[in-house]
Amino acid sequence: MIPFTQYGSLLIIYIFTLLLIPAIIANLFQKKIKYYGIVLSIPMFILLLGLDSLAIKLFCVFIVCELILIIAYYYISKKISSEFVYFIVLGMSILPIFLVKLSVYTRFSGVGFIGISYISFRIWQLIIDIHDKHIEKLSFGTIIYFITFFPTLSSGPIDRYERFQQDANRVIPRTEYLTEYLGAGLRKIGKGIIYKFGFAFLINQYIILSLPDEHTIKTIIIYMYAYTLYLFFDFAGYSSMAIGSGYILGIKVMENFNKPFLARNMKEFWERWHISLSTWFGDYIYKRFVLNNMRNGLFKNKKNAARCGNMVTMLVMGIWHGPYLFYILYGLYEGIALVITDIYMKSKVYKNFKKRKYYNWLSRVVCFHVVAVGMLIFSGYLFSI
Repeated sequence: MIPFTQYGSLLIIYIFTLLLIPAIIANLFQKKIKYYGIVLSIPMFILLLGLDSLAIKLFCVFIVCELILIIAYYYISKKISSEFVYFIVLGMSILPIFLVKLSVYTRFSGVGFIGISYISFRIWQLIIDIHDKHIEKLSFGTIIYFITFFPTLSSGPIDRYERFQQDANRVIPRTEYLTEYLGAGLRKIGKGIIYKFGFAFLINQYIILSLPDEHTIKTIIIYMYAYTLYLFFDFAGYSSMAIGSGYILGIKVMENFNKPFLARNMKEFWERWHISLSTWFGDYIYKRFVLNNMRNGLFKNKKNAARCGNMVTMLVMGIWHGPYLFYILYGLYEGIALVITDIYMKSKVYKNFKKRKYYNWLSRVVCFHVVAVGMLIFSGYLFSI
């Protein structure tokens, strides 16, 4: 079978578009299409993973085990309020991705399947929200649809269950679907194709791949700028296609990028770049770290707790990308950048500087270069010298 990656080729986008046609027709006739969305994932998973591959077998085992874990914990939590049980269940749900990430250091390197990371985010979110009593009722069909929602499989955006189920169970009026879903979805898919197969392809083909193997200061600088722009257009293009596909299925997936290179500081940048991931980490790691450690007295000062929280959150995000030194350094770099940003924004220098006419543009130029250095670290290019 030809190896595919999600939205990685125009062929798979074409196949996926054909499979979306019944969803468009059903929505135009104002029918609920949740179950068609679930069925739609089956041929796409087979196409991506292979009908008789180890990856699809692991995927099936993983999904079944995680569903059992989620449903069992949901009913247990109704009868028993136990932090011990909660941490055991959460730990069991984290174990598969932990083993997959560490497999790179074993002879089983490459074990796993496309989308395990982002499916795991959805699973952890469900378990945490069940624990926090944010989910009153679980629908088995909606859980499966939420976890396996194909358009956002491999790189997000990461949706929230409560918001997702409202869209999944809603019948959309025809006029609204035509204007706010189908039309908007097609525009987003078109934009994504231009970003990914236009700008990203050209940058990669004619700048990155044309660089000599020998690393010099000049090639490192060129690579830094090129890779930063390439990653944006490739990832934003992917996200736009994923969001557009979700719209066509009647799911308003959240935006993932909002002009990130116009950010004036690193805090603002993370509010604009991979928004769903940074929001997820902010809600489920950063805020919990700060609140829990303020309550238990580890920090007396909220400012210090917040800065330490930024370091921990970004370090975890770096490690999540993979157990490699350059990802760990990237996480530390981003954490330090956020701490320095926080210190700077509370200083008198910043309060005076932001009143200057040239503040917006100069701060954007500086922020872009801080971002670009981070992307250079993230790429691992410096470690291939």
